[in-house]
Amino acid sequence: MLSLGRLRFHPYQARINLFLNQASPLILSSLISLVIFHGYLLIQQSNGGTDLVSADIPKSIMLLNGQNPYSTEPWASPYPPLLLLTLSGIIRFTSLFASQSSLDLISQQVRLIGLFADAAVALIIYMAIRSRTSDAFQALIPASLFLALPAISTSPLYFFHSDTFGYPILALASLTLAQHRYFTGTTLLATATIFKVHPILALPLVMIWLIRTEGLRKTLPSLATTTIITTMGLVFPFAVPGYQQSILGFNLTNQGNGTTLTIMSLLSTVLPSALQFTPSELFTNQVWIAATAALYTIILGTVWTKARNITMIDVVLLGLVAWLIPLRIVYAQYIVWAIIPFLMRGRLKQTMIITGLLQLADTLAYWSSSPSSSPIPSIVTSYGPVLTSIVIRTIGVAALVFVLNSLRKNPRFPLANVTLITQTVLSTRAP
Repeated sequence: MLSLGRLRFHPYQARINLFLNQASPLILSSLISLVIFHGYLLIQQSNGGTDLVSADIPKSIMLLNGQNPYSTEPWASPYPPLLLLTLSGIIRFTSLFASQSSLDLISQQVRLIGLFADAAVALIIYMAIRSRTSDAFQALIPASLFLALPAISTSPLYFFHSDTFGYPILALASLTLAQHRYFTGTTLLATATIFKVHPILALPLVMIWLIRTEGLRKTLPSLATTTIITTMGLVFPFAVPGYQQSILGFNLTNQGNGTTLTIMSLLSTVLPSALQFTPSELFTNQVWIAATAALYTIILGTVWTKARNITMIDVVLLGLVAWLIPLRIVYAQYIVWAIIPFLMRGRLKQTMIITGLLQLADTLAYWSSSPSSSPIPSIVTSYGPVLTSIVIRTIGVAALVFVLNSLRKNPRFPLANVTLITQTVLSTRAP
């Protein structure tokens, strides 16, 4: 009788799964529309923050006027030229449809385009997971979290960062690499690198994976293309006056442009009083480089030895966390670069943990900027920025542990195996 009851339940479960599979695109489309409409209303309530209004937009307007954006206040533009070129193109594009009488109005238009960029990332995440599994929830939940999580969807509307326009490039690169379109994927990943340098350590890992799995001969076109793109986007601009001060100066300083979200800033404050030792910029740079090199060596060895047991999405993720975990200056929008390929893995329990930590970091950052709104103002005032930095780095460490643990416990392409098993079971039940 018990087994008979189970047999009666399966058709209903299959119907529910079938309905979700058919309705999930409509559900995602509806959520995208709702998030864009809600975001549009929120955009009217702020100017987008000083980074956008006082730095990114003015620098992009300088570029549109034929001026060197790095010639004045290099600290205000610590980005490769492609980011400013992209923002300039968006400003020029939006000017075709609406007047731009003030920086605030330009900011609203830029952030509105940012809503569509986020929607594109969510759609790519959904497509990446659905291509490997028939479970609609497994694809819908990560995409919905990227759309609706306040740390990704709401906070950036008030404190906007142009990283938003680099996220779709990274997501599309990860998707095409997972689909074995390696030349297109590596080209897009190199483009994401010259947009913002965070994926810079992922590129060599991807090339090593390709050499180990596809052979050197097949990888040569990708090697040549990515080398040309990164050289033109990151190296050649050093000839532009002010570019070197902008890019290197932002990272190679103990103060980090006044940021408080850096462990080195804490050490620079605590060590002199506690140990009578003041770390120099050279010392802190050496610690940073040594930590990055040690972590990257471990990850490099993992990709080299486990190339046939690791997915391309995981390779991209490992390269991102190798850069972001030891990074001296870290913000929530930086770690989103790693969140994107992590969501594309489709591991729901791990996804909930990582997105929960991201939301905690975003909440701590908000409380740190407005202690009066915090339920623990005394703690936040003293330790809020440091706690935020620790949580952000914990996200990277957790992602690293999840990937390495999956290599130890699970076979390659677990989602593909789930899809195959599901299809096999359904086919055996078919009349």
